[in-house]
Amino acid sequence: MRGGSRGKNFYQNKSNLPPEIERIRKELENIKCLSEINPKDLVKPDGWADKLANFLKTGVRKKDLKTSQLRKFFNEIKSATIKAEKGKLEEAQMTLWKVYPLIAYSEARDLMPKEFGDIISTILEKVEGCQELQKQKASFKNLDLFMTALYAYFTKYEKVK
Repeated sequence: MRGGSRGKNFYQNKSNLPPEIERIRKELENIKCLSEINPKDLVKPDGWADKLANFLKTGVRKKDLKTSQLRKFFNEIKSATIKAEKGKLEEAQMTLWKVYPLIAYSEARDLMPKEFGDIISTILEKVEGCQELQKQKASFKNLDLFMTALYAYFTKYEKVK
């Protein structure tokens, strides 16, 4: 599990988040594993991925997250979920760890909203933090579904803009 205080800062800094993103934040705060979330709630229209993609494309921000930036996260996470699917959970976790420096870099270069980095980091922690093997595998599966849906909805909102 990742060290540091990102999670605490994320949970304390609620004021900038719209109500639908705040609800996601609260749900994340109250679970131990991403597998505890119904996959349907992650991917359906008006679900987590849809709401987060809409926030990223329509939220008040001078610099929008670009598709190429999201693609960097998507590629690393997809690689990790493929390894987990093959039963290589240690390799999958190591691949997942590569996302944290990407988040730090993107935030430092102002290439993405900090709120997005906070949410993605917390979701990754909810995958890594699963102690039970079956829950961890299910969490990787949910992560894969979520990121695929997020990328699709993001592209949808990008076209609308």
